[in-house]
Amino acid sequence: MSTRQLRVLFLPPQAMLGYRAAHTPGSGPDPRDMEQLLAAQGIDLVTIDPTGRPFNPLAGRHPMLEGMDLWRALRVMLFERHADLVVSVNDGAAAPLILLRRLFGFRVPIVLVDLSPAERWRIRRRVQDFVIPRLDGVLVVPSSQVAYIAQRWSNSVPVEVVGVLIDTDFFRPTADPPGDYIFSIGQDRGRDFPTLLAAMDNVPADLWLRTSRQLPPETATMKNVRLLRERVDDRQLRDLYGGCRFVVAPLSETANANGVSTIQEAGAMAKALIVTENPAIRDFIVPDETCLMVPRHDVAAMRGAILRLLDDPGLCERLGRNARRFAEETCSLAPYALRFGAALRRFASTA
Repeated sequence: MSTRQLRVLFLPPQAMLGYRAAHTPGSGPDPRDMEQLLAAQGIDLVTIDPTGRPFNPLAGRHPMLEGMDLWRALRVMLFERHADLVVSVNDGAAAPLILLRRLFGFRVPIVLVDLSPAERWRIRRRVQDFVIPRLDGVLVVPSSQVAYIAQRWSNSVPVEVVGVLIDTDFFRPTADPPGDYIFSIGQDRGRDFPTLLAAMDNVPADLWLRTSRQLPPETATMKNVRLLRERVDDRQLRDLYGGCRFVVAPLSETANANGVSTIQEAGAMAKALIVTENPAIRDFIVPDETCLMVPRHDVAAMRGAILRLLDDPGLCERLGRNARRFAEETCSLAPYALRFGAALRRFASTA
């Protein structure tokens, strides 16, 4: 494998540089750690944020739209012609690059990382149908998306599975004993909170639920459910994980790996998990070793798993210990950086 120095452009859908500059140690996962590990592999990761208004009229809109920054694309085409690789986070940033690359004779490979398959949003479906078949590669989180890409677009699109990154130094077990509540969190459409809430009926424990999603009306009258609507920062989130008995990730079947951050953050905190079966998250769990897995939309199975963990602290401890080890071995900074860096080198070599 070549060890020459690479210049890789990283195009996020929203501004990252200000957050990185303002980051203080201990306030959350350090966004500079990955850059440092890639630099040790001879890969210079250069972040180029989307521009603001008036040059980017979609600034401040949905990240996919904000990422479709024509001004940034022109900057890349004109001034980064000697880069080794362009990495578009999600599909928005890739769209103007793909549209203009032939006009400008831009030969730098363009790859996408963290594909979010559009299952309902028509605009995003059209963007992905234009972008994905014309990319030089896709780096996906779950291995299930390899077949998804081949079926929906083409098996000729090069795909690398890189998994997910969790900062296991920031999310780590605490010395404090667990609290007396069950915790669940999520904002995406892939969360099946109605099943979880139905399963909590008459359960002798409290559920703390952090979400902005619309919930069934009867939730407001459930005495053992505490809704957390306010935004929480990384330290507050870590405290919520640390203080709970265990974590529940109720999921619907999606092509996205919805819930994977919750699963790996909780696992890194050595918390037992209940996870709904979904092919897109099977890479990140080991049923009966790192979690209890239940069928989708099965209220009785969900309630049974909750009662089982409430009644068996030893099982909670075993699942949490195994989940922590799994997170360290597969999703922590060092193994992730090796996978990600190797994938970047393989795609850069196609130039």
